[in-house]
Amino acid sequence: MKYFVSAKPGPMPPSPEQFDAAMEWLRTRLDDGTFDCLYGFLEGGGFSVTNASSHSEALAMMTEYPLYGLVEWEVRPVLEFGEGMETIRAKLAEAQAAMSG
Repeated sequence: MKYFVSAKPGPMPPSPEQFDAAMEWLRTRLDDGTFDCLYGFLEGGGFSVTNASSHSEALAMMTEYPLYGLVEWEVRPVLEFGEGMETIRAKLAEAQAAMSG
């Protein structure tokens, strides 16, 4: 499964050593393919598209992040483009038929 995982700085800034550990942790996840991509925000923090086999694995990965308790998280499962479109289109056709009939 793929997840959008966003982390924004919390109220307490990390120490330089915590920051360095976090950057190394992120580089390792990008290099080993755990993250498909990794981008930063101008105001601090950033997001990744993360690969995990379950919600539990995604949570466990987040808790390993050296700044885990110092950031605000947003995590959302994502679908590949086109995945699920047949289901959505069928429901739209069903709703349209119900409205016209």
